[in-house]
Amino acid sequence: MMNEHALELGLTALGRTGEEPGWFGGHYGAAVLAAHFMTREFDLPKHVRIGIEKMVDHFIATYPDLFVPYENEQADPALLARLIDGLRANTARLSHSGHGNAYGFLALKALLERQDLLLPSIVNGFYNCLIASSEGKGARYWGLDDYSTFTLDQVTDIPPYQSFADLVERSLDECSKIYPGRTIDGKRYHFTGEVEHGLTHAQALIEYARLGYSELTQAGLGNHRIQMQLNRRIPIELIGDSEIVDPPFTSIFAPEYWSQTYDDPHCLKVPYAALFLLHRLPEAKRAEAERNVCKILCQMK
Repeated sequence: MMNEHALELGLTALGRTGEEPGWFGGHYGAAVLAAHFMTREFDLPKHVRIGIEKMVDHFIATYPDLFVPYENEQADPALLARLIDGLRANTARLSHSGHGNAYGFLALKALLERQDLLLPSIVNGFYNCLIASSEGKGARYWGLDDYSTFTLDQVTDIPPYQSFADLVERSLDECSKIYPGRTIDGKRYHFTGEVEHGLTHAQALIEYARLGYSELTQAGLGNHRIQMQLNRRIPIELIGDSEIVDPPFTSIFAPEYWSQTYDDPHCLKVPYAALFLLHRLPEAKRAEAERNVCKILCQMK
């Protein structure tokens, strides 16, 4: 059975992430929250549920300090506004592939459900994580010195989204060409990772609207288009022969996937985002889209 304290554990880990500089540690609390919601929202086969529970236990055992509960604190509903401020910082521009939004919608979803967990340490710590995640810049993408200077006016290949259906279809279509990450001239480029974050970012934008925060969605849609454009900056002449064409499995529920133990917390967040988006795609397109997602999942470590 999924840990009954998953919401508290995930939020606690997000809070404790902000006790140290940086944003990367937010992956683990977000993974636990994704596991909880994925288990609750989808009719999952037994082996998938077992795999999810195993991964949650693995992350908690590997990073125990992140999951130590806060004690002797009182919830304060007014703190929700601070969380929203942190989310606004992440929808103001594209930063770190939308990680702040991928973490943030999960936290928002959990805290709207469990307002007794609006504890100062959780919210203020996670706010620090959100601000750090909103300040990304530099040579993340191939051939671009500083992606923070790339503007919506420079997006030439990704038409404006007229609906969430457009957002869903674009995010999944971008999974059709998947290239493993590669170190080139001493710089690591996460070619697959950028594509998978297009999925988690899209899920966040849709969920913001559903949760009643459409202003966050509207602010972030242009950033997602920028992300889709930047993700296409791939030096085909250098890595074209590494494209993953035939994944070893074609279902997100594949036992080959869920029988493994991974260190990468995206092992939970990406399947959750993919299922969320696939259920919003026309049925006739789902099988091919799911197969493409498996080109990402088969690289999980």
